[in-house]
Amino acid sequence: MIGTVTDLLRIPHVFAKNCEHLAAHALGRVVTDSREAKQGDVFVAFRGARVDAHDFVAELCARGVLLCVVENRWYRKHAAEITELPLLVVRDTMRAYGDIARLHRERFTVPVLAVTGSNGKTTTKEMIAAVLRTKYRVLQNAGNFNNHIGLPATLLELTDAHDVVVAEMGTNQPGDIAYLCTIAQPTHGLITNIGRAHIEKLRSREGIAQEKAALFAALSPQDLALVNADEPLLRGTVPRGVRRITYGTRAGSDIRITDVTLDRAGRARVRIEASRFVRRPVMLRLQAVGRHAAYNAAAALAAGFAFGCGIRAMKRAVEHVASYDKRMQISDAAGITVINDTYNANPDSVLAALDLLQQLDIPGRRCVVLGDMLELGTVSRQEHEAIGAALVAADIPYVMTYGTRSRAISSAARSMAAVSRHFTDKQRLVDELAALLDAGDAVLIKGSRSMKMEEIVDGFLRRSTSEEERA
Repeated sequence: MIGTVTDLLRIPHVFAKNCEHLAAHALGRVVTDSREAKQGDVFVAFRGARVDAHDFVAELCARGVLLCVVENRWYRKHAAEITELPLLVVRDTMRAYGDIARLHRERFTVPVLAVTGSNGKTTTKEMIAAVLRTKYRVLQNAGNFNNHIGLPATLLELTDAHDVVVAEMGTNQPGDIAYLCTIAQPTHGLITNIGRAHIEKLRSREGIAQEKAALFAALSPQDLALVNADEPLLRGTVPRGVRRITYGTRAGSDIRITDVTLDRAGRARVRIEASRFVRRPVMLRLQAVGRHAAYNAAAALAAGFAFGCGIRAMKRAVEHVASYDKRMQISDAAGITVINDTYNANPDSVLAALDLLQQLDIPGRRCVVLGDMLELGTVSRQEHEAIGAALVAADIPYVMTYGTRSRAISSAARSMAAVSRHFTDKQRLVDELAALLDAGDAVLIKGSRSMKMEEIVDGFLRRSTSEEERA
């Protein structure tokens, strides 16, 4: 239960219509998908690019929805047709949804640990939640529900059955993190790193750092910041009075990564010293792959120590967290190692994935398939060319690219790569990739989310499986 209709009327609104008789009525769920709306629910109508949920308001009220939250401009246009419907009229339903979630969060005194950063947010969130779950009842974002819709949806699930919230926060423009903090009101904040994701709107790494640091700025005295000590752009961003725990490879870090190695499958083996909390070094054998997984694990341990979790239970929890969906997932296709890192891409995450490809212990050749890296603005061509130069420096023999911007990668790599080809057709790319690779080889496939590079992974896996079955 998230309060009453009277509580709902505390959010900023233009006016309420036909709600007087509902004032003391207990609220159940708040939903934004008309297909999920049931009797007694509050429905918030979003205006989407393809579908305007306001079109379903009358139908939902007839089906027993308690009331609908609608935008004033829609109401003015349709007022004559909807005189009897119970409505809360607001300027912006997206903002209203966040306001409802904020009011609900304020009913609880539970700590909220918020995670943001350019790379590694979701895996770090998953590891932190796994660690805290060894001692507490945890509410966390599902998947990457980290935006203006996903974060409120998570907070609206908060009940007395939860002891702590772990909330991922994403951004792609100035002000996003500060706004999400007004909703979640975090008591603990963690910024994984400052990369070059979303640089188109945030202008520079310094601009990205300023945007992410809004999380630390939202903390009150005696709250806690979990700080990546290896990130220079985060130094000096923790407000005075806010407590801190540091992690990283830097000397003096509270949670210090002293050694990272990868096994034959690319899984990280990490040695951590945390003398502030435990006497002996902690040895981790992670399921998560890549050197960067050491930072995810160190951050999770920092959170666990902050909440008083036991080291043995934390160690087991962190070691059982695997790489998340489409993030550094390794599979076998008829003896060919496939690294599926197709969830998203920016220059830093591409270089991290390339590092993993180089570290794999394989008998054959290495290949990369890269799609466009988006939201890079005026530095897009420069950053794509830099990736091509990195492939040359890494001596990667096979380079395939897909999209428009990524042509600069294959062009830059052409001077040294044995094969460097650009494609505008995914099926043709899959066909040539299957013809090129043999058992013992490894391929990394990566690109920005909207490039849907997982379609190349799926096509290659299907083709390899069918060929193996025919052999």
